[in-house]
Amino acid sequence: MHIACLDTESTSTGISNEILELSIYNEQGALIHNQLYKPKKVHRWHFAERVHGISPEMVADKPYFAKHIPKIQKIFDKSEIILGFAVDNDIRVLEKYGFQHLTEKAMDVRDLYWAVFHEEKDFDYYHVPRLVVCAEECGYTWRDGSAHSAAADAEATLYCFNFLMRRFAEKYELFPVADKPHLSNEEIYIIWDHLRHLLREEHHSKAVEKAKGMLYLVNTPQGYAIYARKRPLTEEDMARFQEKQRKVISIIELADSQKGYEDLLSRFAPKMIGGENYYKAFYQLDDQDIELFKNYTNEFVDEAYLKD
Repeated sequence: MHIACLDTESTSTGISNEILELSIYNEQGALIHNQLYKPKKVHRWHFAERVHGISPEMVADKPYFAKHIPKIQKIFDKSEIILGFAVDNDIRVLEKYGFQHLTEKAMDVRDLYWAVFHEEKDFDYYHVPRLVVCAEECGYTWRDGSAHSAAADAEATLYCFNFLMRRFAEKYELFPVADKPHLSNEEIYIIWDHLRHLLREEHHSKAVEKAKGMLYLVNTPQGYAIYARKRPLTEEDMARFQEKQRKVISIIELADSQKGYEDLLSRFAPKMIGGENYYKAFYQLDDQDIELFKNYTNEFVDEAYLKD
């Protein structure tokens, strides 16, 4: 199986981001591309330089990245898997240069690390430790003790990939790996499919939790108001309400609090009597409106999950 394990170093993460360095290893551990580049538009990158150590002087006589795009695209076209750690960041900057068909081939070693270690190390999907921590957990020794060059990070990522693939197969009992020096293409795809399934379920679970929340119907001197909260009001919140003569009439917990907030504001819009705008308004509600609020409920629909 042809693999391109890459890492980029760049001027920033913003809209004007340009590549300063690109390194690619193949599946055999050979460094097949390793080059510094001179950016066309950006002249200084102070913050990024403190991270990767690439200064404007170091790239002053280097080629522009655009010159090597055809050669690099051929490497990606030949590859069946494109690896990286937090590889979406690398793909994002590469796509700015016109590279195509990267996302569908991308496997993130960061995701593998999460799937293998998140329970043991107690971190969630959105707080996965950095590559240096992953490499340490996988038993990798940095060459010359140095990280953060594109070549060093790509080499460490490939090592972690090979280590984590075997650990993944063992953890999820997909197939025995003890007596296999190398995984077959079929076994790699089995792991990849299982990882995608785990990620799909994890993203859905996080989306469900993120959508949940509470709506408060509050009576104020200016009229009724609706407050959206992810967490219950604290004692300090309640004390401030009391100081401002605000009284909580009802609290409802919803599967999709944002959708519920917008829906109820829309229903009560004809009874708006003042406020800064639609979302910071006061309403003149009657008993029927209050009952509508108290009995309101909804469901969360994860469109991304349904598409998959």
